[in-house]
Amino acid sequence: MQNIETQLVQWLSRQPELEGCPVSLDAPERRPERFITIERVGGAETRFIDTPTLAVQCWAGSRVKAAQLADLTKSVLERAWAMPNVARIDVQSTINFPLDESTPRYQITVDLTVHKYEAAG
Repeated sequence: MQNIETQLVQWLSRQPELEGCPVSLDAPERRPERFITIERVGGAETRFIDTPTLAVQCWAGSRVKAAQLADLTKSVLERAWAMPNVARIDVQSTINFPLDESTPRYQITVDLTVHKYEAAG
């Protein structure tokens, strides 16, 4: 089973609302106008359940565009319980989190509850 960061990257990449907006684990070397990165920043893990805290960062050419991308991404994330093994998703906060004075970015903090077993098949 893939880790939850990779699963969320792949799932978000398939959502029609985010078509044309790259989603990845790392910021691309050649940055597009807008993109999303996913990073695990905490959480607990047991043998059967993983409860990660993820930072979903929405990058764009202006603060307004980054905020708009964050709002759109939050609405898509509310459906992430449809991912295999995801039992719960809680969007905790959204903040203006620029990388520097010239790199607008908003960060969404998300808590997930993930079952770590594979379905029998």
